[in-house]
Amino acid sequence: MCTGELVAFGIVGLIFGPPMAIWPYKLARWNEILDAIGRKPSGRVEPADWQVTLYRLMGLGLSVLGSLFIFGCVIL
Repeated sequence: MCTGELVAFGIVGLIFGPPMAIWPYKLARWNEILDAIGRKPSGRVEPADWQVTLYRLMGLGLSVLGSLFIFGCVIL
């Protein structure tokens, strides 16, 4: 049974998943820059390697789940 929520989650996954998988460093760095607002300036802000890997894995997961939900609704 295909519901509106599954279609919506599939669309969101296909919109946000690929950029997270393609540009994980840029997105993680942007998150660190926003997190550093209000702190004393101490140089350039860089994301940790684990954070970049986590962004890439989350992007891949969102892309796969979004594709499964969309194609599952189309096929069924």
